[in-house]
Amino acid sequence: MKQNQNVVACFPATKIYIFCPAGYATGGPEALHQLGAQLNLLGFDAYMHYYATPDSGDVLNYQKYNVPIADVLENSERHLMILPETHLQPLFDADKNRIRKVIWWLSVVNYHITQQSIIDGLKHKKFFKLRAYFGRFNIASFKKLRRMGVINISHSYYSQVHLEEHGIKPVGRISDYMNSAFFDQVNETTAKENLVIYNPTKNDAFLDEIMSLTPTLTWVPIKNMTPSQVANTMNRAKLYIDFGFHPGKERMPREACIMRCCMIVGKSGSAAYKEDMPIPEKYRFDKTKELIPQIIHRVKECLNNYDTLISDFSPYRQALYLEERQFEKDIQKVFVKT
Repeated sequence: MKQNQNVVACFPATKIYIFCPAGYATGGPEALHQLGAQLNLLGFDAYMHYYATPDSGDVLNYQKYNVPIADVLENSERHLMILPETHLQPLFDADKNRIRKVIWWLSVVNYHITQQSIIDGLKHKKFFKLRAYFGRFNIASFKKLRRMGVINISHSYYSQVHLEEHGIKPVGRISDYMNSAFFDQVNETTAKENLVIYNPTKNDAFLDEIMSLTPTLTWVPIKNMTPSQVANTMNRAKLYIDFGFHPGKERMPREACIMRCCMIVGKSGSAAYKEDMPIPEKYRFDKTKELIPQIIHRVKECLNNYDTLISDFSPYRQALYLEERQFEKDIQKVFVKT
């Protein structure tokens, strides 16, 4: 059964099985459910296929997307299975040897973490290096993915660049979109305050030093908050700052922009690319000690001139409001009925 390598071909009887970890309420699983829901709205035949993990709970978090569940896969070349980059072992399953394989690269970093964990678990095997060199282990290296003819879809421009650097050309790019419930919490009548918000789990000593040099500013960590508390804090804040690594198109920066925050970010991962985060370059900095005075100047400028500078982020905010529409368009480019 021939297929155009520039699209994901779907035949009249094609079933699309989307692999998803069970019991997680995070960005990745939600994106996978959004994909399943949109495919079905467009007339495809998509199903969620849940797999267990050590921390698995129930699968009720995303019932609102109303994607049917398939517990058993039909092993036929007519069908497709879509895997997140963190769960690639099914590529090697004998009972799935005929079904066509697709990887949706939601996060570059998580792929490397997962593969390294698998490699670490195999290192005790006799003649590991030699056997690994000849491909005797089921390790989803870029070299092996190229040989297997796996179809790849990028999620961010960053993941697209990373794949191309490893000799893999994605058939297209499909990003997720912000949950509509978050837009409902935008309150443009809330008065903005001189608050600088940040995600303490994503940042490190670099931001700590900036904070230590600006003791008169009010820094508010987004931590241990309910969704409504996060929204309330973002509605009030003037500035969101993030020097953490962005393995993909992260949700918190998008939420902050929607809530009319100015933004200052680093250049790690997807944050470095205007295609993923279309903000003016003057708000994007390398994490170098020499630039800290400039960063602090920009922080104070955002707080003092908020009413003027917030317009610099209007194009990004507008794009975020159109994400769901763009999501549909991108799916239609990638998944093609034949």
